[in-house]
Amino acid sequence: MQRERISGMTAFSVVTDAAGILVSFFLAYLIVDSLKQYLPGPYQARQLYELGYYGWWLMIDLALTLSLLYFFGFYTFGRTLSYFDILLNLAKALGSGFFLLIFVLFLLRVQDVSRLLLGTHTLVKFIILLNLRVLLKSVIGKLHEHGYDQINALVLGTGARATNLIQRLSSSPDLGYRIVGVLTENGFPGLDLGRIPVLGKMRELRDVLLRQSIDEVFFAASIEERFDIDDLVFACEEVGVRFSVLADWFRPNLARTSLRSLGELPLLTFSTTPSQVGQLMAKAVMDRFLSALLIVLISPLLLGIALAIKLGDRGPVFFHQRRSGLNGRVFKMYKFRTMVPNAESLQKELTDRNEMSGPVFKIAHDPRVTGVGRWLRRYSLDELPQLFNVLLGDMSLVGPRPPIPEEVRQYERWQRRRLSMKPGLTCFWQIGGRNQIDFSEWMELDLKYIDNWSLKLDIIILLKTIPVVLLGKGAS
Repeated sequence: MQRERISGMTAFSVVTDAAGILVSFFLAYLIVDSLKQYLPGPYQARQLYELGYYGWWLMIDLALTLSLLYFFGFYTFGRTLSYFDILLNLAKALGSGFFLLIFVLFLLRVQDVSRLLLGTHTLVKFIILLNLRVLLKSVIGKLHEHGYDQINALVLGTGARATNLIQRLSSSPDLGYRIVGVLTENGFPGLDLGRIPVLGKMRELRDVLLRQSIDEVFFAASIEERFDIDDLVFACEEVGVRFSVLADWFRPNLARTSLRSLGELPLLTFSTTPSQVGQLMAKAVMDRFLSALLIVLISPLLLGIALAIKLGDRGPVFFHQRRSGLNGRVFKMYKFRTMVPNAESLQKELTDRNEMSGPVFKIAHDPRVTGVGRWLRRYSLDELPQLFNVLLGDMSLVGPRPPIPEEVRQYERWQRRRLSMKPGLTCFWQIGGRNQIDFSEWMELDLKYIDNWSLKLDIIILLKTIPVVLLGKGAS
């Protein structure tokens, strides 16, 4: 998912901006109040009310300002967004808000709000929000330099275009790009790559995408090297990896394209995953907030389940397993243990009883499941520890279920695209029958979710999950 990788830092900026707006109003009030005795007579006659009187007005201003900031792209948070773009977007938002409020006050003949206070507030607000955003961008840049939230990039091509791109990415660690390697037309470098390895030929891109964890592919070949770019785009589209072209001579024929810039370098991007920055930011906020809230609210239930498991067979309470997350990133997923401690070693003896098509192993009445475990599985209570995975950012509340790496290696290419969005606790599969659905239909439902994603869809799936879980539908 992400494609302008939405992180907790992005969501945090909304909160800091809201705090900055409140502080700016308080400072603007103090400034106007302290200077009113030096103002011309007409302004002195218009006394300020007590600070608390403006609470209603401040709430309106807060909602309007945050909405306009979003509308004018202040929360885009692209890695290549310049400081000038930040300043311009902020000026557009606050300027529009100021003139809109002045017009509304004039239209409604509101006299309670001082125009001088409104103007001073806008100026102070601009200064505070600009400094907050510059500081936040600097902090994010430093985090990128230290390896946080990096994008694994693969460069295709040789020559001046590829050289400029590699130098740009390497000299700007604050952008958060890590160059995994280069693919060339003939399999050997035509430029000074330094420590960046040549992983093979461009025609081998499909295999490289399966071997490596790649988030974005940059096509930086010269016109003379022009490869079958349609095949390269399709190879990335097939598995949900973003493809960016460093060229202005290509005419795309894909549904979702976007034009970005890396400094002065134009990039044409093809993406099969959602790119609604505002909604993705809201999804990230919702994930962290709801997971933290649920952990607190159901903590007695979690403790009760842990005690029941421990008293059942004295084995470990939790089961953790390596799972494949966003674009193949491996993370440790947690569940309440529902099977005997040596369940994984016993699986080979039960292979011939597998009832699920494809690489997934499932048995309706698995003999390895404990008595407590069978009850937990019926109501999906064994999945509750994954709220901590959501809180840590490895998972989302809604998204395709995270597969084990061994299953991913057996995927057909079209099935691998389900890894292009962060895995979740629930999705179409959970509300559509769970274990009653075969593997191919499961994969198709996950891709349907990715292709039609919206925040509204997430909320609908969450609401539909509640009765499915409470009634134990489709569980085994």
